[in-house]
Amino acid sequence: MKYYLYCSSGNSLGLDEYIGYFENDGEGYCVRYVEIGSTGAALRYSEGKAADKYAQLPEGKWVDSEAAKAEYGHCIKISKELFETVWAKTDCDNG
Repeated sequence: MKYYLYCSSGNSLGLDEYIGYFENDGEGYCVRYVEIGSTGAALRYSEGKAADKYAQLPEGKWVDSEAAKAEYGHCIKISKELFETVWAKTDCDNG
């Protein structure tokens, strides 16, 4: 598994500001995801709950070179421990 923190702040594509925490499997597909919007609203998705009326688990294969493009914002690798803490402690609006 690989873990990432993405922040859309400073993107040049007009994306709303948010922070996303990703857990990706060995093939590069997202298996768990937490998104925290600029208002503080948080959403959580996993393979067991891939979508709801708000959003969905990110689709497609993660490509490090694409994620690193400044036009999208900022992305860094994080530890499993940090991801697990965010997953466990974030009070999400969608359960």
